[in-house]
Amino acid sequence: MKLKTFFLAICSLSFCVACWGDGGFQILHQFDGTNGAVPYGSVTYSDGKLYGTTVNSDSSGGGGTVYSLNINGSGFSALKSFSNSADGEQVYNGLTLLGDELYGITRIGGASSYGTLFKIGTDGSGFSVVHDFAGGNDGAKPYSAPTVYGGKLYGMTLNGANASGALYCYDPSTQQTQTLHSFSGPGDNPFGSLTLVGQWLYGMTSDHRSTTEHGNIFRYKPADGAYEVLHNFAGGTAGGYPYDSLAYDGGNMLYGTTLGYYPFTGETVPLADEGVVFSYNISTNQYAVLHDFAAQSGDGAKPNSSMLIGGDGWLYGIAHGNEVWGGSEFGTLYRMKPDGGSFEILHTFNSMENGDVPMRSLTLVDGTIYGTTAYGGQGDGDGYGTVWSYTR
Repeated sequence: MKLKTFFLAICSLSFCVACWGDGGFQILHQFDGTNGAVPYGSVTYSDGKLYGTTVNSDSSGGGGTVYSLNINGSGFSALKSFSNSADGEQVYNGLTLLGDELYGITRIGGASSYGTLFKIGTDGSGFSVVHDFAGGNDGAKPYSAPTVYGGKLYGMTLNGANASGALYCYDPSTQQTQTLHSFSGPGDNPFGSLTLVGQWLYGMTSDHRSTTEHGNIFRYKPADGAYEVLHNFAGGTAGGYPYDSLAYDGGNMLYGTTLGYYPFTGETVPLADEGVVFSYNISTNQYAVLHDFAAQSGDGAKPNSSMLIGGDGWLYGIAHGNEVWGGSEFGTLYRMKPDGGSFEILHTFNSMENGDVPMRSLTLVDGTIYGTTAYGGQGDGDGYGTVWSYTR
């Protein structure tokens, strides 16, 4: 996503709690380029701790880390540093908790250089690669952690046969991985995770880099292998190129976001394609755009997270801004009503003290929202990313 070279000298920090005068916004941890850098993913909560991943191990690169910290920001620990390409490299979006073990993915590396599925104990012990993606029908370059259903892990890879991606299942009891579905365009290249609704797994494809196709919403039933496309995104102000996952309200509604067109280096983002928030009714098959980020400036642009359904009845999300492609917005935390009304900015990121490019899904614990920024943090340069919280 954001390609930058860091020449920033920062004091080593293991614990940072700072309120920046923006309601209940706090920086819980600032990555200093020594124990992890560039967190491209959400945090997972368990037993008073937050667990997450970083793409890089330090300021010079490296394979990434799995980290933990107490929910108040203290006690930061790098549980695993990926220094051996056999373990995988570039630890992307988040972790999945199953029992006392955390499962995650690396985008590249491993035996075939197409990424890995790994597990590690919440105390940092017992790391192992449970599957090396081999490319082709086996899939390649996973971008998000898998989803638990029936004691098994279901996930997706961005690439696979014909570079189109795969839906896979890993069974911890047998330690076997099986490809369940191979995507083919139109409707390929999924970035996010799967969302469980009854006996179905719902997900989205992005049709990454296509200028004629814009991704879809689909569902898959593990019981019999049924695969159905539910909605094809039309692009522009109608939404296109989703980057994360769907959120389920427990009734009939799914909520999600689309990133909009993902430009190549040197390209500009079309003004009418800054992304949308949408709803999808699984009973009536009705799709609706709730908020168009191209319609106004200052709301963040380029939403890249799934929606968080709060206990207060509001939808919460993050937009990572278009600054990475030459724009002027660094990202926002926002909320809205489920019908799209009362859209409100809760926090605006500014690239320095409070971070730049908030990433992926939000986590809610006892009324407090937790998230990460890929870059920024304390100091007057870009920084290496943050973990943050927000309490109203």
